[in-house]
Order: sequence, then structure tokens, then C-alpha cells
Amino acid sequence: MNSALPLADMIVPVGGLKSDTHATGAHNSTGIDLSVFGRAMVTASVGTVTDAGTIQLEQATQENFSDAKDLRAVVDLATDSFVQIGVKAEELDVNNGFRYVRAKLTATGGSVKAGIVISGLNARHSPAEALTGAIIVD
Repeated sequence: MNSALPLADMIVPVGGLKSDTHATGAHNSTGIDLSVFGRAMVTASVGTVTDAGTIQLEQATQENFSDAKDLRAVVDLATDSFVQIGVKAEELDVNNGFRYVRAKLTATGGSVKAGIVISGLNARHSPAEALTGAIIVD
């Protein structure tokens, strides 16, 4: 990584899940294509968890995640906490064409107030394109 680059070129918000009170059930973030980035960082800001909540990372070969499968173990959420999960592109099942990653927020028995940002790091070609609507100041 070239440390002379502006920080906004090295860490690019490319996906996420809107900050909201998410009702019981699964809520999927938009995904990141790790053929474009060397790494991804999934960051969640969690407010109130009324019963139980989790975040599960999923990988897929298709951008629509029609063939999604689990990438990592489930992370249990706690009220008023932050969650940060780093992923390297080589952790994906690349031999079978898996390149997309998303976060699945699941609220069980109640709601979870949270928002998720997925950032791409180490873009293979700079500058990488940020999520539409992202406000970036460097």
C-alpha cells in the first residue's frame, strides 16, 4: 500500500446496511467485490438489541448472492457496541469462483438498531469507486 495516497483512496466505502431499527428476521447489506479489493472491513454500530442479534458474513459467486454461503462464524451483538470484521480476499472460496462478500444482520425475537458500512481496502486499481451517495472528505 502506498502511504503517499490520500486516505480516502486507500479505504473506500462500497456497501452497507442503512442505520435503522431492524425488525425480527434477516437483513442483508449490499456487497463488495473482492476481485477489486485485497481486503474488506465490515464495521457495525449497534444501538439497542431487544432480544438477540447477530452478524454473519456471506460469500457468493454472483452479485445477487443467489448462491450465498457462510464465510465466517456468527458474531453475537450487544447493545451499544461496535463490531469490526476484517476479511482478506484469499479467505474466500476463490477456487470455486467466490468473490462477493456481504453482511447479514439477523434480529431474533425482537429488533436490532444498527447500521453497517463495508469498506474496500487495497484497491487493485486506483482510484476505486465509492458507494453512490457516500460523502468523502480527505
